[in-house]
Amino acid sequence: MKLVYTYIMIGLSRLFCEAQTDTVHVYRVEEDTTKIKIVKLNINSDKADFSPVLINNTLLFASARTNNIGILYSNDKISTELTDLFSADKKDSLTFKNVNSLSKLNTKYNEGPFTLSGDGNTIFYTGNEERASGKNLQPNLLRIYYSEKVNGSWGKPRVASFCEKMFSYCHPSLSSDKTTLFFCSDMPGGYGGMDIYITKYENNQWTNPVNLGSKINTPGNELFPFISSQQNILYFSSTKTNGLGGLDIYSLNMNDPLDNNIEVLDYPVNSIYDDFGIWTDSSGTSGYFSTNRINNNDDDIYYFTICIPDLKEAEMPVFKNKFCYTFYEETAFEDNDTASLSYEWDFGDGFKSNELSSRHCFTKPGNYTVTLNAIEKSTGEVFANQLTYSLAIEDPPKLSINCSDTIFAGSVVDFNSEKCALKGYTLNKIYWCFGDGKYNTGTYVRHTYFKPGKYTIQLGTTAKNNLTGKAELFKIDKQVTIIERK
Repeated sequence: MKLVYTYIMIGLSRLFCEAQTDTVHVYRVEEDTTKIKIVKLNINSDKADFSPVLINNTLLFASARTNNIGILYSNDKISTELTDLFSADKKDSLTFKNVNSLSKLNTKYNEGPFTLSGDGNTIFYTGNEERASGKNLQPNLLRIYYSEKVNGSWGKPRVASFCEKMFSYCHPSLSSDKTTLFFCSDMPGGYGGMDIYITKYENNQWTNPVNLGSKINTPGNELFPFISSQQNILYFSSTKTNGLGGLDIYSLNMNDPLDNNIEVLDYPVNSIYDDFGIWTDSSGTSGYFSTNRINNNDDDIYYFTICIPDLKEAEMPVFKNKFCYTFYEETAFEDNDTASLSYEWDFGDGFKSNELSSRHCFTKPGNYTVTLNAIEKSTGEVFANQLTYSLAIEDPPKLSINCSDTIFAGSVVDFNSEKCALKGYTLNKIYWCFGDGKYNTGTYVRHTYFKPGKYTIQLGTTAKNNLTGKAELFKIDKQVTIIERK
């Protein structure tokens, strides 16, 4: 006799865990109360340095540092150096060397915030169109220029076609496919001082700029937009009233901007001073930004890394507890008298079926003995056993927090997440939020709760989607009770 069955497991997440092979686990005890760490870069000068962009291990930025092209722009009210574009070679995330002027683009006037295409061969940047001369010391209108590399050298800059006279255009940011340009302008029809606009490259030309609307733009100023290459997150700085002070950095998921909320980035990226000009890596968990928090007359560039991402937007996998199979026996009726016999599946979990082709769902993992019996119709007794099959259903693989549900206050407790993986993903990191203001990272960690009560532990993990290349965030929760030791 032959059993043919179709195995169908439904409702399981794409998460699965590998068997842990380590025999000795090193538990990480270092914790922090800050989700984000920042470090000032070594290339900052005693002048303004701002709007960093990292591409191909080269950091490009704007600076008012001394440059043989720059001039001093001053009168009774203004005393500041004009800015130029510079580059520096990356040694590591915090260390750069060989700072050089982009001499092909810099003039004796302002060159400022910029954006590059993914291949590094096209640049859009901010610059003065009308030049200060003689006693005309009023600030000049800004334009967006673009240049393309020819044989490794920047070509002659040109003004972007959408820039009109009498208004300023600045702070460009180009999408990864080079078809959408975000920028700022004070053109009429906006909501305040400077607003953020977009223009699209269609039919070999840039379309008329479109204001991004009142959800982003306010009666104040919205400046320094940056669109992340992989996550499609728009970052920008604003004088919105719900920030920490000065210019603060905000973010908006542009995959569904109408349904998503604008988020203000946490301290210490934002401060009571001006924070702006952010750039993030493809994962969105680290990057660079500028701020004047040390000396509010000059700007400096900082590196930031998110030790613990915001898990509010993380996907929480749902694990179902049904394990469904279809059983059928092809030859049962060929060798037996169907007039006097019927057939019955016994699934070993207390359920039976009189259908020869039967689908059954087990409610929990375990070892089950599945039998197919021939039953005498006249007596209901088992005439013969047609088949016996051992079925082992394993506990469904899942992302899990391994710790006791009840913990004594003041005791050191081991937590582990097992060595997990995401099917179709490349796992990056494990994050722990213990619910008492402390955070940690790693598969094996230790933590101590000092106050009795109920706490919700969150475990998060970032993973790169192997098909799309995008980083995604997953999480699970577990509640623990902390009690006093008697």
